[in-house]
Amino acid sequence: MSEKATVAVVGAGWWATTMHIPALLKNPRVEKILLVDKNPAAAKAAAEKYNLQFQYSTIAEAKAAHPELKGAIIAVTHQAHYAAAMESLEQGLHLLIEKPMTIYARDAKALADKADAIGVEILMGYTFPYMDHAVKAKGYIDEGLIGDIEYVACSMSSITYDLLKGHPEKFAPDGGYTVTGPATTTYSEPSVAGGGQSVLQVTHLAALMFHFAQELRADTVTAFMNNLEAKVDVVDAIAVRMNTGALAIVGSTGNVGMGDPGSVEVHLHGSKGRILVDGFSGEMFMRLHNGREEHIPRHNAGYPGEIPSMKLVEIILDGAKPAFPGRTNGLYTVELLEAALRSAAQDGMPVKVASLYT
Repeated sequence: MSEKATVAVVGAGWWATTMHIPALLKNPRVEKILLVDKNPAAAKAAAEKYNLQFQYSTIAEAKAAHPELKGAIIAVTHQAHYAAAMESLEQGLHLLIEKPMTIYARDAKALADKADAIGVEILMGYTFPYMDHAVKAKGYIDEGLIGDIEYVACSMSSITYDLLKGHPEKFAPDGGYTVTGPATTTYSEPSVAGGGQSVLQVTHLAALMFHFAQELRADTVTAFMNNLEAKVDVVDAIAVRMNTGALAIVGSTGNVGMGDPGSVEVHLHGSKGRILVDGFSGEMFMRLHNGREEHIPRHNAGYPGEIPSMKLVEIILDGAKPAFPGRTNGLYTVELLEAALRSAAQDGMPVKVASLYT
């Protein structure tokens, strides 16, 4: 295999220019970064900021100019994920797809099926599972210490309300966005975002749950959502019956105060014990029915935002398998979210996940 990778970054917006491109530049195993964006101004701004030589309007152009290209990062707006990812798969590329995988389950399944058919990998861009305390919890769950999962309680709170109302300038860090920040419609317009707090934040929560308990898949979903003063959901309350019979509650709000670090908690209850993991605080607590306890208290756990691009390079160069594959972490999460949005639109009417495909 090649010693260094050529990677395309599809979408030169906020997260690509804040996290993915800097991470690729620091990775000694990356030789070329190819910018792909239909907005030439965004591509030019990113290229000038990071002194990048190669800019293209389509992934096909990038592949034609660089036949050695084997992988791409999909970091476009939510409604464009499917088209950008499928175009990249048609060029035979391994993918890192930012969350959510797609807006619709049918599209997510089509991507997973295509990747399987051509023998490439899809890695989802979730970050919390890479944290040390989450890795430890996953190990205990895989050992069977808490037994069969019977109930999961998930809760997330974050400071996203301004984004969801279409005011990304209020969300900008000191000094402004690194290059190109979100547009006013990126997270606030249903036709662009696909949803609000659900697809922006609950996607992290649900994916973390499915990562810890990989036997789970949503079967029936009922949900209520409150938009407050936004066009998209800001507060979500979701109840889920899983394929195994396990039950889960998944809730979130994007309306916490300035300076509040928020929380992303997954609390799994099994036949032999329970484990609580909070991604934001770094806390992990396990209590088994036999009395055994283990606690990692709250601490500054950091945020592993640079790791996903590193893992994509390992897939390209080493043939590594994705820890968070599109078929499970990506597709199962999209199924839950689409079903929840449909249920909320019907005043909490239960939605069978199977109905998303009919």
